[in-house]
Amino acid sequence: MLGIELIDAKARDLAWRLFVSEKIIHSDPDKIWKTADKNIINAFKNYPATEQAIEAKKAEWAKEDAAKKPAKP
Repeated sequence: MLGIELIDAKARDLAWRLFVSEKIIHSDPDKIWKTADKNIINAFKNYPATEQAIEAKKAEWAKEDAAKKPAKP
């Protein structure tokens, strides 16, 4: 798993975060980095996020948070 965070220096806040997860089946470091590089490039194709993508992610997180809260008796 590889995590990358981009920080907005002016706002001193997180601007973008991505995680790349890949099962490594190679022992050759060149093949490992080639696979990682491909995944990173694909992940950055969505940068910067559209307003719709941001709102969809916020809605997804809200739904996940609501599911974690215990039901009130």
